[in-house]
Amino acid sequence: MRVYKRDCQVESGSLRRVVKAREENVIRIAFASLGCKTNQYETDALAEWFRRHGFSVVDDRDKAEVYVLNTCTVTAEAERKARQLFRRYRKLNEQALIVACGCYAQRADLSDMADIAVGTFGRSEIHALILDALIMRGALSADYCTAFMDVFAERAEVQSILGKFIPYEELPAPAISSETRAFLKVQDGCDHRCAYCAISLARGPSRSRSLPNILKEAQELVAHGFSEFVLTGTNLNLYGSDFLRRRGAGTDGELSSPEFSGLSVNSVASGDLSDVIIALNRIEGIRRLRLGSLEAGLMTQEFIDKIVDVESLCPSFHLSLQSGSDRILHAMRRRDTRDSYRDAVARIRKAFPGAGITTDLIVGFPGETRDDFEETLSFCDEIGFLRIHVFRFSSRPGTLAHKMPHQVPSEVVAERSEILRAKAAQLAEDAIRERLGQTRDI
Repeated sequence: MRVYKRDCQVESGSLRRVVKAREENVIRIAFASLGCKTNQYETDALAEWFRRHGFSVVDDRDKAEVYVLNTCTVTAEAERKARQLFRRYRKLNEQALIVACGCYAQRADLSDMADIAVGTFGRSEIHALILDALIMRGALSADYCTAFMDVFAERAEVQSILGKFIPYEELPAPAISSETRAFLKVQDGCDHRCAYCAISLARGPSRSRSLPNILKEAQELVAHGFSEFVLTGTNLNLYGSDFLRRRGAGTDGELSSPEFSGLSVNSVASGDLSDVIIALNRIEGIRRLRLGSLEAGLMTQEFIDKIVDVESLCPSFHLSLQSGSDRILHAMRRRDTRDSYRDAVARIRKAFPGAGITTDLIVGFPGETRDDFEETLSFCDEIGFLRIHVFRFSSRPGTLAHKMPHQVPSEVVAERSEILRAKAAQLAEDAIRERLGQTRDI
């Protein structure tokens, strides 16, 4: 992959001043994101940095001088969409600087489609790499280097403080979403190795974001008018697990800030996701908190007891399942069984009456029989999901499932997908009927 390096040096100055001096020729930059909410958060943060520094952020369907695509590798279809978009960008502007980042860029050589490729590490330097490339092309004056030299100096200082606790990569600006709700990333990576999943291979081990940095960004987003937040991460269940591994130095203690009152945290780390939820709830202006995708294993009675009285927490829980067959769950190397999942849902519904339960399901995993699929359908009826995201199994190179025997024929996978989608639609309609006549805050 071709990656431009920062090799220009300027003593001092201001990027914003340089941009204003060139307002007659403001550079247009377009961003797009494929895949998960975590990708969208990262894309929003990068776009906000360029917006703050005088670039014109435009729709990726428009002509631009720079296109940045945050890619996904969860399925072959996601990768196909990325290649299609790269080709479209080149048609829109043959001379455009095309930048690939994200999971697909981490796992594949995209140098034939992108001028700059940064995977899931080093994203905090994407803005600097883009500026370098524009300078090398003569599109910008070398004075542009000035501001990001300052940015890197500031980032290095922060990392010297936090690095000993958490190797989480902070992005250069808050994620200002174009939606009415804000995404707030609190964790990255995954320590689990589910047989079908390439994301853990692309994003690396779990890294948790420091609670002070989470709260700082949340407060800035509130100042921008956001009152509803969605906590995102590759595997939210693992939030804080790396803190426990790194702690051991006797640094635990409570912070003096009101947001931390009563939490067993130190100046860098919180205990688990419940501490993040409780602390965010104490920020004035946050009216709703939503949780991204979770694993049922997080929903212990202890965890639920901690969050049940959080007023801003929306009673909607996305518990990833993937299959309703214990045999297939074992083959997938999932940590849940039907019983453990059922118990987690029961605990949630007891604490949060009327809670909505949504999930992900994969059809056509290698070795899935008709009986396995029927077990999935019956389990969906038993749980009564509000919404189901149905995925056809997509074989990912490098995963255990890629070379598993008994691959399910594509026509069978397609048929089961349609059946499960129909089941999902029926359950959604049933859930809506059950809620008719109820009054809810909006």
